[in-house]
Amino acid sequence: MQESAAHPDELDLALIHALQLDPRAPWSRVGAALGVDPVTAARRWSRLTEAGIAWVTAHPVGLLRTVALVEVDCEAGHVLATAATLARWPHVLSVEHTSGAHDLLLTVATPGLTALSRYLRDAIGTVTGVRSTHTRLVTRAYALGGDWRLRTLDARQLERMDSPVHLGTGTVRPLPEVEHRLLRMLSRDGRASLTKLAAGLGCGLSTVRRRLRSMVAVRALVLRCDVAQPLSGWPVCLTLSAQSPAARLEAIANGLAALPETRSCAITAGGSSNVLHSAWLRSLDDAHRLELLLADRYPDLRITDRAVTLGHVKRMGQLLDDEGRSIGVVPMDVWTDPVEAARAAGLSRSDGRAGQCRWAPPSAGPTSMRQEPGKPGNGDGWPVRARRPRTRTLSRRPEHEGPSGQ
Repeated sequence: MQESAAHPDELDLALIHALQLDPRAPWSRVGAALGVDPVTAARRWSRLTEAGIAWVTAHPVGLLRTVALVEVDCEAGHVLATAATLARWPHVLSVEHTSGAHDLLLTVATPGLTALSRYLRDAIGTVTGVRSTHTRLVTRAYALGGDWRLRTLDARQLERMDSPVHLGTGTVRPLPEVEHRLLRMLSRDGRASLTKLAAGLGCGLSTVRRRLRSMVAVRALVLRCDVAQPLSGWPVCLTLSAQSPAARLEAIANGLAALPETRSCAITAGGSSNVLHSAWLRSLDDAHRLELLLADRYPDLRITDRAVTLGHVKRMGQLLDDEGRSIGVVPMDVWTDPVEAARAAGLSRSDGRAGQCRWAPPSAGPTSMRQEPGKPGNGDGWPVRARRPRTRTLSRRPEHEGPSGQ
């Protein structure tokens, strides 16, 4: 059987779907579901991760006290450098270059509202190229990116995966230092073996196993398998801002979260809209079809803004290249002071280095990078590289539904 390298084939996509259902599933169960031996499944996954096509990571959920969506307007000619600067910061979870009224869309997490205010004022606002920011607060998430499924497995394969359904929004509780370190290790490699995790933490296998199970059970962390979007078959990311009547807000959010194209759906506060919905689509044509569907199903939902993601610079800690492939990790550190973390990275205007960021090797900072040997940067700050049951899809091909859960 010929194995893919640059682009995933059908078996690769089935493998990714299987790990979306259970990111740390043993290769014996994955292989049985896909009809291949465990060694083949493991080898396939190794090739996918080395190529940056897919990855398993971990991120906190219940521990995120304050999550904000920050739209950034940039000075002409500064979008790339500004995005590169912000992507290096651990409290900036995601960075998207978007069409529409704003240049960048950031997902930011801080310990609280006061910390967010300082972060916007004393860190993000000081970066060279940032002209203005517009902020909305997430009050409740109804769907997360880790809930989205490729839907390539058939019913028999889904039954063999037999993955558990994880529900709930997470438990807010302080983490001891050893669990902080465990989360950071899993953000780099969510499938790291217990032996490797135990060695990195300096504790026993049973301790790691117990702590990991506990953190997953209370959703102190969520494991997710992700894929390079341009190679997934769903290359278009559309983000809609909308206003819903207060009495209908929860029902509409639940309905949007159930759409199979939905990547994320949240209720927001502090802006001109109270719903944010992000969907992965087969084509730009489907953007109009999605709006028609929403208008038919939710006539009292008013779309206030639309944006197409032109490129993901960072997604939940993963640094991405122009093809959406993972090229490195900035582990999320949402518990510390965000302004101090930005200053520690040496990327604020006050130290004279803002807007001149260049990706550094792992030894130079907190960013863990993968870059092809002998391939220099391109001179612009980038490395060069040669929930619940879903309903009615916009896709024109039949899909197999997977179980809900993150």
